[in-house]
Amino acid sequence: MKYIKIIGAFLLLAVLSSACEKDNITPADSTTSDPLVGSWKVSSFVKDGVDLTNQFTNYNFTCASNGAMTIQGNGSAYNWNWDWNDGNHSMCHFHIMGCGNNSILWEFEDDWELTNHDSTHCFFSNHNPNHHSTMTWIKI
Repeated sequence: MKYIKIIGAFLLLAVLSSACEKDNITPADSTTSDPLVGSWKVSSFVKDGVDLTNQFTNYNFTCASNGAMTIQGNGSAYNWNWDWNDGNHSMCHFHIMGCGNNSILWEFEDDWELTNHDSTHCFFSNHNPNHHSTMTWIKI
């Protein structure tokens, strides 16, 4: 009888201690299946070895999952489009609309390879044979 009480006490202790353990909750992945969706700033832009990053300081970029892109900066808003040129989301094209001919934003009109990304950064390189550019976006 004493043996049954001891086993029962151990079983009760095991059940109660497991009920008191914290659940191992893994936070939800903050990245979406589409790494460009979100709001961004250009944290680096280098064209042919020349750093042009400071020309993008006042611009914020917002990419929607439907391919819409809004750029706000320097007192103006621009509505662009973007799309993936491939099925594995590694090559993107930005469609420029509405900005002046001398705007720095024309530097985006190209096919850009998404070379790497995480939940807060996107790293791009273009494939223009006349100009090699790289850029990095940081999530805001």
